[in-house]
Amino acid sequence: MNYLQLANRLKRRCRITGAVMTSVDNQVEEYQRVLDWINEAWVDLQLSRENWFWMRASASCTTVLNQAIYTPSVGFGLTNFGNWATDTFRTFETSAGQSSELRVNCISYDAWRDYWQFGATRFAASRPIEFCVTPQMALGVGPVPTAGYTLTADYYKVASELALATDTPALPPQFHMAIVYKAMMYYGASEAAPEVYQEGALEYRRFMNLLVMNQLEDFTMGGALA
Repeated sequence: MNYLQLANRLKRRCRITGAVMTSVDNQVEEYQRVLDWINEAWVDLQLSRENWFWMRASASCTTVLNQAIYTPSVGFGLTNFGNWATDTFRTFETSAGQSSELRVNCISYDAWRDYWQFGATRFAASRPIEFCVTPQMALGVGPVPTAGYTLTADYYKVASELALATDTPALPPQFHMAIVYKAMMYYGASEAAPEVYQEGALEYRRFMNLLVMNQLEDFTMGGALA
């Protein structure tokens, strides 16, 4: 369902009287609240976990001689960056291709700063073997690189809003009703309609349980301690 369809579904579920909405622009106040609740529910669902599968994507950048820090926007060219998947970083020689690929270990910002950005070490350019996430969410690589390498990594997109009538939430379509049920909770709280709130809360929990099973990594249990 797109933005307009979700809003009309919420309108029907909450038994809001009036004609079917045909636009998301310049709506009367009551319909605008319906649109706002759908948007807020969608953003809230995205923010409820930081590692949804549907929000994961890949990115890459090329190293610059002696440049230690690479930002999501300039270094990787990302406009939708949320946070890094820190166990996914790799490097390869750009000219040799991915057959020369090696993993890059993640260390703390303090460890990176105290070792790779200290004294003469900060000028000893070579192939990056470690990285950190800086307080500004950029990548700090160590050692400072020579040119000619490609950094690759996965990241999670920032939560997005719905704006156009045809905008469609990026989560799998079978879970779109989770947005409607969350929005019903907003409606029920705003309009003193406890029956609507309770129905929305019950169905939202059910859908979220299904969504977690479908869109998050499985947890594995470690072996017994000796």
